[in-house]
Amino acid sequence: MGRVPGSRTTTKRQSTVGDMLRTMAVLLVPVLVIMVVFTRPPEQLPGSQPVDWRPVFDTAASEARFPVVAPVNLPDGWVANHVSWDAGHDGADQRWVIGWLSPEQMSFEVEQSNTAAEVFIPKATREGAVDGTSTVSGQAWQRYRSSDDITRSLVRIDTATGAVTVVSADVSYESLEAFAGTLAEQ
Repeated sequence: MGRVPGSRTTTKRQSTVGDMLRTMAVLLVPVLVIMVVFTRPPEQLPGSQPVDWRPVFDTAASEARFPVVAPVNLPDGWVANHVSWDAGHDGADQRWVIGWLSPEQMSFEVEQSNTAAEVFIPKATREGAVDGTSTVSGQAWQRYRSSDDITRSLVRIDTATGAVTVVSADVSYESLEAFAGTLAEQ
């Protein structure tokens, strides 16, 4: 067979190590870029960014119809990570909330409200059931355990104001009691 005029013959070139390395680079560079972008560890865990809770506390303390409490003298490593104040309606249904992240990355929450206890306690304790009592700083607190047996809460009702204080976390009652012992009016 002869060669057809105007046609080219192609010869297959042998692949070299350089060709293989270039091909691998073309494939791996985008994969590495994707890995870097999507697997970077965050600077801090979500919800662990500190918040300045004092201005909100000061507002709540001046407007609330009950004594507002917050932890004092927490050891180093505790981070306030959320805070809110709802002034309610005409002084009713007021709600103060402050959350703390422990050095062990456990979330603790303090909630106070002058909403009726039978309405507020189920919400604040995750529909918890009564689970005994604790004494913290000479005051009786009712223990609640959530239905999934994860969250524990301590509940105290101020007989003078009717305000309810709830301290909750996914920790032992002993840890909750220690945290509740740091609560004070400021």
